Amino acid sequence: MGMGWHEWPLMVFTVLGQFVVGGVIVMGLALITGNLTDRQSKAVHGTMFFLWLLMGIAFVASVLHLGTPLRAFNSLNRIGDSALSNEIASGALFFAVGGLYWLLAVLKKLPQSLGKVWLVVTMVLGLLFVYAMTRVYQIDTVPTWHNGYTTLNFFLSVLIGGPLLGVLLLRMAGLEISGRYQLVMLSVLALLLSLCSALLQGSELATISSSVQQASALIPQYGQLM
Repeated sequence: MGMGWHEWPLMVFTVLGQFVVGGVIVMGLALITGNLTDRQSKAVHGTMFFLWLLMGIAFVASVLHLGTPLRAFNSLNRIGDSALSNEIASGALFFAVGGLYWLLAVLKKLPQSLGKVWLVVTMVLGLLFVYAMTRVYQIDTVPTWHNGYTTLNFFLSVLIGGPLLGVLLLRMAGLEISGRYQLVMLSVLALLLSLCSALLQGSELATISSSVQQASALIPQYGQLM
């Protein structure tokens, strides 16, 4: 089977996107509920830049995964009908709305009350983006993807990397986060659940087969790789 190196750009896009969504939620909640001073708010928005930088890297990686990167915009041709088009569109919308919020906040052109609503909208769009990602892999002809494990693992990635990324950036901004240990434990719990999911999915591969071969024959080292 090989190691699937040609799939790494897609993996970078998927995982970084999920981590950024989790990070946005953590930093957004800090901005909404933290009663921050103007100085603290400015510092948090300063480190939030790295979230959108990572999101930009993720989109660059997604373009590199395409057969012809110059035709990347063709992936938006079937919004509403194609899961791939919906994924790219929802990700671009999340990126645009969140990035515009960050820019206006840094330039101090955004009223505080509107900023909080804008952050909530951004967080919801992020979760919709992750859900749209899961729909790309719900393909009847690929039973190893077409199951609940795919959706579970995608949202677990949000909980694994998001709190750690969010806490790191908040600490870089100089904030003392009272719930940082709870957030870290949330990431640890999500990691353990992800491990259990991988083991359960590996044990079920032998039950998935076509008229040609079993799924376990396609990835005989799945357990070791996990």
